[in-house]
Amino acid sequence: MPRSRYMGTCPEVAIVAPASRNQVILQAPARQPLEDAFMIQSLLDHFSSLSLRKLLLLLTLLLALPAVGLIVHFGLDQHHDALQEGIVETRKLAYNIASEQRNLTAAAHQLVTVLGQLPQVREHKTTAVNGILASVLALNPQYANIVIADPTTGDVWASALPLTKQISLRDKRTFRNAVKTRQFSSGEYVIGQISTKPTIGFGYPVIDEKGGVRAVIAVNFNFDHYNVLFNQAGLPRGTTFNIIDYNGVIIDRNLNPEGFVGKKVNDGIFMSMVNGPEENSFIDVGVSGDRRIISYTKLRLRNETFPYLYVRAGIPLQAALSKTAEKQFYNMVFLSLLLLTAIFLALFIGKHCFVNRITALQEASHRLAAGNLHTRVSACLQGGELGDLAQTFDQMADQLSAREKAVRESEARFRSALENAPIGMALVSLNGTFLLVNRALCAILGYEKEALQGLTFAEVTHPDDLSLDIPHVERLLDGEVSAYTVEKRYITKGRELVWGQLTASVLKGDEGVPEYFIVQIEDISDRKKTEKEREGLIGDLQGALCDVRILSGLLPICDSCKKIRDDKGYWNQLETYISKHSGAMFSYGICPDCEARLQGRKET
Repeated sequence: MPRSRYMGTCPEVAIVAPASRNQVILQAPARQPLEDAFMIQSLLDHFSSLSLRKLLLLLTLLLALPAVGLIVHFGLDQHHDALQEGIVETRKLAYNIASEQRNLTAAAHQLVTVLGQLPQVREHKTTAVNGILASVLALNPQYANIVIADPTTGDVWASALPLTKQISLRDKRTFRNAVKTRQFSSGEYVIGQISTKPTIGFGYPVIDEKGGVRAVIAVNFNFDHYNVLFNQAGLPRGTTFNIIDYNGVIIDRNLNPEGFVGKKVNDGIFMSMVNGPEENSFIDVGVSGDRRIISYTKLRLRNETFPYLYVRAGIPLQAALSKTAEKQFYNMVFLSLLLLTAIFLALFIGKHCFVNRITALQEASHRLAAGNLHTRVSACLQGGELGDLAQTFDQMADQLSAREKAVRESEARFRSALENAPIGMALVSLNGTFLLVNRALCAILGYEKEALQGLTFAEVTHPDDLSLDIPHVERLLDGEVSAYTVEKRYITKGRELVWGQLTASVLKGDEGVPEYFIVQIEDISDRKKTEKEREGLIGDLQGALCDVRILSGLLPICDSCKKIRDDKGYWNQLETYISKHSGAMFSYGICPDCEARLQGRKET
């Protein structure tokens, strides 16, 4: 087979190789295991010679196409379908409850309209009306109670349930709205004063012939029938509905009602319904605090602007997706078999074609990094991009070896030049630490080389001279100057002071960034001493010259007593005048001549 075809795509190899093997088995069923192993090794060697791009393509097809694509596709579709199904279920539940409530409200409206036309009601016949209301309540268990109140005082004078005490509706929204609007009006959450059940009422004004309100009929709903309606829906476990009044108070709830009925819902949840559309579905945190698929709808009377009820239904998100998770589990089992098969093939081929070869390169890289510059790998890694990479690795190792040799030679020359320099020299870090010093500098500062290396300039510099080279260093690091020179005092190991002339320059790295300072320190203590002595001598000479100048000129002196006349005309003793103008002091004694003369006088 030509090499160009044998090096073709992986499917071609997969077809040709097994077919060839089957033919051999049929033709020679007694093939030896050694020959089979040789054929397998030849096939693996063939894969090893393929390019890295083709091997990566093979692995990608084996892993991605049959597994990831199907898993993502089925997972997304099932997740989407489950969410849509949950939205449909919550909408259906909210719609059914809202429809039932609308029907009940319409029926209640018709009922109170009929009751308002009865003569017994218009004539306030309490006993007769109580009997009628009781009969209506018995036939309509959805009502908690039906009462009739006086429009002025709000006192109840008729009730479907027996009155055990006097009650009033004067402070109820149902009563106030009915009297004010003279129309069928909604109320709010209340606990029935007679039925003692949580309920919401509706009020209807009975209008007389003169247009005045003669009575107010109030009917309260019993919400127990909604639980029956909910149980018949067959919804997922944890599904809830909440019936909320216009104030945000929960009137009824199917799950854990004792913990929620009569309490206001979260302001954020309630305002999202108030400000939202008439109907809406979304995923959010429910009343009980867990994430749910939620649908709600608003209920309002025709003559009222604001809704009087909000029906809110929710299914736990986890419960809605549980069926999807079960379906996905079975799909995952099937897809996992395909994925495991693909992974096995990928690992088997990848280990021989990639892992082993890359491991050899890694081991060689570690040896090279450890300093073994004689490491080479191209001899054992041939073919494909990894073979090219191995050759590149060997070339890099050769270049590193040559560069290392050049660096060592350059460093040896640098160290030799530094060590043998006649003046003090050092390699200093940017923070001022001595890294490398020569013998001359050690002699100047009186330290052993090991002791001096590691010290900083601040430790060997006179405190008063620490700031002398700061501006020069800044200019040097900024590149404004290539070097600078400054004279400073240094403290030797024996705590003696020596004068040194410092010359500093910068050693930069490959990218032009300063890495070290190269400094030269020349001992100028003798020169400084000579300069100081010369300055002292010059001062003495200048002082003497000044004295000479003071006594220069013509001095008038008495020829007899030797007194000198000053500028003011006064005559002064010779020694007084000289002491005053020259600072010279006199001591008195007798010279030999005068002593002999005086001695002669005494003898005479």
